[in-house]
Amino acid sequence: MKVVVIIPTYNERENIIVLLDQLADAFGGIKNHTISYLVVDDTSPDGTRGVVAAYQKTHKNVYLIIGKKEGLGKALLRGMRHAFEDMGADIVLQIDADLSHNPKKAPEFLKAIDNRANFVVGSRYIPGGSIPDNWGIHRKIYSVLGNAIVRFGLGHLNVKDWTGGYRAYTRKFYDEIHHELDQYSGYVFQIAFLHKAIHRGAHVVEVPIQFTDRLYGHSKIAPAEYIFNIYKYIITARLHEIVTGSFGKFLVVGTIGFIINTVVLEVMVKMQFHPTIGSLVGSEFAIISNFILNNRWTFHDRIISGKRQITKFIQFNTASVGAILIQAGSVFVGTFFFGVATYRIFYIIGVGIGLIWNYIMYSRVIWKHKKDV
Repeated sequence: MKVVVIIPTYNERENIIVLLDQLADAFGGIKNHTISYLVVDDTSPDGTRGVVAAYQKTHKNVYLIIGKKEGLGKALLRGMRHAFEDMGADIVLQIDADLSHNPKKAPEFLKAIDNRANFVVGSRYIPGGSIPDNWGIHRKIYSVLGNAIVRFGLGHLNVKDWTGGYRAYTRKFYDEIHHELDQYSGYVFQIAFLHKAIHRGAHVVEVPIQFTDRLYGHSKIAPAEYIFNIYKYIITARLHEIVTGSFGKFLVVGTIGFIINTVVLEVMVKMQFHPTIGSLVGSEFAIISNFILNNRWTFHDRIISGKRQITKFIQFNTASVGAILIQAGSVFVGTFFFGVATYRIFYIIGVGIGLIWNYIMYSRVIWKHKKDV
């Protein structure tokens, strides 16, 4: 397969040729891949472009593209576009230009892809990986804390290193995701790309790397902006998942059920039934509505059909008993202590608690994924 190594640069003239030579040595024994190198320079004022242009004269598999300085994310996306669309790459391997990533590890990324991975991450936070001992305590905190925030914030605990730039991935993810990445210009690009790839079925494998500090030049990371952008991405991504994911649909269905339940409750109260009875009857009507809508819409990827609908509806009713008891119990206890006139308050409280109960039971019991069976 054709592999293009993307190297984003900005003021890296002291490092770039050393890196290219070390990469060539590392890939010297590779037989089942053809390797090309693409330097993506952000119009470095230190002359990085000229150094690479001179190197190209004796190294025909080295390519150079120039763009304006718009941040790491934009540079990587520009490099991906050129590698996949113009150079016909099957795989892209990206590596930092400052020699903080050991080029000798690069063949391990391709080996992982040969072994059926399709997204490989160089990880500092798995056994065998490390961050520099000479980093200041504040930088260590930013790195460790930043990754922990992402892991737990996005809920993907199996991936340990989200922010590193030493990676390899197949064309599939560029084709499916690149149009969503234009908005990310900084280091959060790494997080967004990996997160979106996981949602599209990426088989992620982590390779341990010993991250070292640069010898020449200066780090381009701005810590305050970096942490702010991480929080911004996580909050935005999670809100989007809630709105468009199964939980968001579940809330819509639940709202419809709530309206049905409430109408039945109010009608029965006016007919002189106790609110507890009205709550129980209204709940059953809402359950019927919820089962139909959840099956056809919320969990349509796990739709129940045929004769199984009868069995599952019985299970659905059974699973919903907890919410009914929570709701009716809340109304009963509330009206017992505070009077029948307060039934609406305790009805709302019961519905809220029952909502969480129902989502857990529906998603994990009634419409559970096959892999959970």
